[in-house]
Amino acid sequence: MKKPWYRRRRFLLPLSILLVSLIFVGPWPADNTPYAQAGYFSDTVRRLDAPASATGRLRAGFAEVEITPPVGHQLAGFTGRRPFASDSVFSRCYARALTLAVGDVEVTVLAVDLLLVNDDLAGAVLADVGLEPGEIFFTATHTHGGPGQWADHPLEKLVIGNYDADYAKRLSQQLADAVSRSRAELVPVETALVAVEATGTQWNRIDRTRATFDQLSALLFRPLDRPDGPPIVALASFGAHATVAGHQSHAINADYPGALVDRVRAETGATNVMFAAGSVGDASALRPAAETREEMAVKVGERLADMLTAPIQEAGYDRTATLANAYLPVELPPVRVPVTTSLRLSPLSTRWVAPDHSHLHALRIGPAMLIGFPGDYSGQLAGRLADGLSDTGLTVIPTSFNGDYLGYVISDDDFFGAAKYETRILNFYGPWLGPYLNDLAARLARSMAD
Repeated sequence: MKKPWYRRRRFLLPLSILLVSLIFVGPWPADNTPYAQAGYFSDTVRRLDAPASATGRLRAGFAEVEITPPVGHQLAGFTGRRPFASDSVFSRCYARALTLAVGDVEVTVLAVDLLLVNDDLAGAVLADVGLEPGEIFFTATHTHGGPGQWADHPLEKLVIGNYDADYAKRLSQQLADAVSRSRAELVPVETALVAVEATGTQWNRIDRTRATFDQLSALLFRPLDRPDGPPIVALASFGAHATVAGHQSHAINADYPGALVDRVRAETGATNVMFAAGSVGDASALRPAAETREEMAVKVGERLADMLTAPIQEAGYDRTATLANAYLPVELPPVRVPVTTSLRLSPLSTRWVAPDHSHLHALRIGPAMLIGFPGDYSGQLAGRLADGLSDTGLTVIPTSFNGDYLGYVISDDDFFGAAKYETRILNFYGPWLGPYLNDLAARLARSMAD
């Protein structure tokens, strides 16, 4: 009797290969169940607790530590940059720490000229300083011309360069030094917030037909004994990707945030200026004409800084402020590397790609609500979040790279509507991570708005 075709020897090997490929590579069907119906959502919501909060006289301390690596050190930011090694210094890189305190509530904002801050680096800084999670609000400028070689995850090495354990330790110690020094001496300050619409300065890199979140903000701090003087610290934030210098540049550089910091300091007299990447997940800066890409980045930064100059000089300050701090551990959806909106790669071979837990960090400083997200947070989500919290009277300032990295944190509209790098290659959780984190962020913000 003739054997069925699937039992014939010549078909066994191809069938086995196909079966193994389907099991370990896929594609597998994807679950698009909305986050509100998932267990990870209810588990995390149960963790929500009252924030640490105090209202009164605000005290502040600041420190800056240079982290410019030596020429030849590898740069972080582009898989297409070859070689990764730097060949010069165009602008220097820094770790800048601002510590704020009201009563018993004390927290440090750490903004660094790095591509991002991941969980390992944040954990090392906390350990070096002797602080607990939530006592440092992490963020980065997202420059793609800053130092690499400090991350050892296989995917991170593709953009951050060869891991160097000694350098990673040295970098964490430099960041910790900035934090410690900022906490050494706090002086009474008054605070102000300015925010402008930087229209026509960026474009939506996922879908050009969609708007961008154009808010350009600066939190200001001025000593009480110098009420007519300039601020001693200005914390600026904006959403465009710091990729203006591009992968062709092999110069160590802080991209446009570095130029913005220098220009604000020069034009306003601010003693210290720092920058936090905002909703970078879908925003790229419009590039003006310039002789070199590095000079192009300078022009972008200076244009943004000029939009802030007059508002900073005319700002009205408050002598008391509410400082509230909330750190929320977050359970995540299952890791899911999308192929299409309804198919994913096999979970058997992709579990290692990203973690199953992370965190959100919310920090109210007077009229400003900083919310730190663990990845490239998108402007589509930022617009939704700001609109949803407009009744609180607070200005929402979303920041990216809060001490963990989950890839691109995008809207469900972008996931389903655009098959792009941000929605497929560097999306590790499917359509609902962004709306889920937005929901949690809104709950945190409302708990701090009263």
